[in-house]
Amino acid sequence: MRRSIAAVHRARQAAWAGVWLMALTIGGRPAAAQEGVTCGITVGPDGNLINLGPCGNQPSQPNHFAAVAISPSTLNMGASHGQGAQSDAEQKALQTCQRNGGKDCEVEYWAKNECVALATTARVPGTFGAAYAPDRSGAAAAALAQCISRGGKGCAVRVTPCAGDDVRWSSPLPLPPGNQLGMWALLINPGYWVWEIGRNGTYTFHSEAADGTPSHMGTFTARNGHYTLHVTSMPGDDAGTYKYQAPGTLVTTGQHGTGTWQRIASDPDP
Repeated sequence: MRRSIAAVHRARQAAWAGVWLMALTIGGRPAAAQEGVTCGITVGPDGNLINLGPCGNQPSQPNHFAAVAISPSTLNMGASHGQGAQSDAEQKALQTCQRNGGKDCEVEYWAKNECVALATTARVPGTFGAAYAPDRSGAAAAALAQCISRGGKGCAVRVTPCAGDDVRWSSPLPLPPGNQLGMWALLINPGYWVWEIGRNGTYTFHSEAADGTPSHMGTFTARNGHYTLHVTSMPGDDAGTYKYQAPGTLVTTGQHGTGTWQRIASDPDP
């Protein structure tokens, strides 16, 4: 909506009048009469309002810390989040790594009010990637890219703690993009493979073809043309690339080859 210059001028006069009335009302006297006023809006000697700028005594937000640690020889790892100091975050990540069986655990990254991530190969010996970023998806994508750049085969994102995550709960993996949510089908003549990606970053898979492929489930992340599928119900992770050929057509290329998936439902159950 456009406003005339006169209308804008009248609106400014009304706003300053409201501030003036507020200054007269609070405390029963103008701010200029209050000693020690160094910030906010006050009244000058000529009666005009003066903006002294924002007050600097506003309460600051608390800092939180996260960290990831890994054993390069075993790829066992540990993570922490919601800690009040860098040393606490690092120590907790190291302790978790050691408790998970790591023998040579070391802290790869720590972050203050940001996110960190680890991606590893499925097999040992293997390699890993670690990164930090302002958000969970960015950290996960960078860690995955580093793992792949180091020659890792079947790299998958394992942990992505953010400093501000609630310490009472485990940190989630990044959610998949909205245009990947839903149920997808891949023609396996005769029959179909059915893959459902949920809003909470999990997936389920089952075969309706006579090929004996077992059902499985786990977590799924994707960003910038790369995806990671981590199976939690059985051994066997996958990672690769994806692209859209057309609306409702998703082409993935992973460890088992290339498949063209057709969307058959776009609104999975929560």
